[in-house]
Amino acid sequence: MKKTNGRWLVVVLLFVATTVNYMDRAILGIAGPSMMKDLSLTTVQFGLLGSAFFWSYALMQIPVGMIVDKLGARLTYSLAIVWWSLCTVFTGLGRSIGTLIGIRVLMGVGEAPAFPTNTRVISDWLPAHERGVANGIFNSGTAIGIGITTPFLAWIIEGWGWQTAFVVIGLVGFVWLGFWLFYFRNKPSESKIANAAEVTYIEAGQTETKNEPLNISPLKFLRFRNVWPMLYGLFAHNYLTYLMMTWLPTYLVVERHMTLLKAGFFTMLPWIMSFLGNILGGVLSDWLIRKGWNSIKARKTILSIGMLFPLFIIPTIYTQNAMSALIFISIAIGGEGLAAGILWATVSDISPKGAEGKLAGLQNFVGNLAGWLAPVVTGLLISKFNNFTIALIIPVVICIIASLAYSLIIKNQRISFNENQAKGTVAS
Repeated sequence: MKKTNGRWLVVVLLFVATTVNYMDRAILGIAGPSMMKDLSLTTVQFGLLGSAFFWSYALMQIPVGMIVDKLGARLTYSLAIVWWSLCTVFTGLGRSIGTLIGIRVLMGVGEAPAFPTNTRVISDWLPAHERGVANGIFNSGTAIGIGITTPFLAWIIEGWGWQTAFVVIGLVGFVWLGFWLFYFRNKPSESKIANAAEVTYIEAGQTETKNEPLNISPLKFLRFRNVWPMLYGLFAHNYLTYLMMTWLPTYLVVERHMTLLKAGFFTMLPWIMSFLGNILGGVLSDWLIRKGWNSIKARKTILSIGMLFPLFIIPTIYTQNAMSALIFISIAIGGEGLAAGILWATVSDISPKGAEGKLAGLQNFVGNLAGWLAPVVTGLLISKFNNFTIALIIPVVICIIASLAYSLIIKNQRISFNENQAKGTVAS
């Protein structure tokens, strides 16, 4: 019997969900000028509005990881996208800073399950040697949502106002929900899109032995040396991502003297490179696994290489040409995308089967603390020094440390817990 390819339809669904997830985040920055003018918001108030999402999003990561493992991906994602889509719609209806901040905090709660759920789905639906590509595909949705949809969102705002843009983007989530409920089941064996041959293929490529959720605290993962570079690595990736998501258009206008329209168009270039880097990182790591490499060794090799690419930000400080600076930034973000594409595949490789959501939640909690820091720290440094120099050097240093941590600290071994699930040991 020829096997079906239903697992890749599932990956496409995760990619679309991630794109919608980041569109819902990025639209606030695009609508910012119109919102500030219409609602008479100060820059301080708008800064608080921008950070409010991350207050709850980061804090919810550990509990949502446990929820994913308990409720399963199908129900968790369904509830999550309804929640965050409604919050996006209601943002377009908000008329005061207090109301808007409250909505954004609630939106952070709704979006919190997305990446832990993605990780669990990839672990359940993909054999180990295909997870790099699968993670690269779904994670590339971040680049699409942040940058490549920008002209579309700006067009809606320009033509029909910022309120309409929030409502339209919010409704997209409900369209996705219909496809998710129709096609997806928690296990390939329960789904109509995967035949027996594909189920056998998936199970044969899964090296894990446990399938039931592990009743352990996510904090117990902190006992293992492999976990610490993963937590810090996502923080480093997110610091660079959130800095660029928040400040890149302003950098091009203020520091490089581009017009706002031109800056908005060229802002897409780094995120196109990031999209390609995400896919390439997954392809390369999976290729190494097919060549016989240990899966963790393959992932950490690409992670270490990808985290060195932010070094290309340094030449932007010294070049006088705006396009040259943009090219260097695009290489940095695109190259770092090699790592971004497999950050979540590494969770599946290192975590015990049945605890992927918990470890993913812990990683996403630490990683999204960067959302609290990067925009604010960058703004303070720009205000103090009247340029972007120090602000651009910081993510470079952070990412280099992450590269060293991946290559020197992570062992090529999966985590396992003993029968009592109270004490951990490392097993190969």
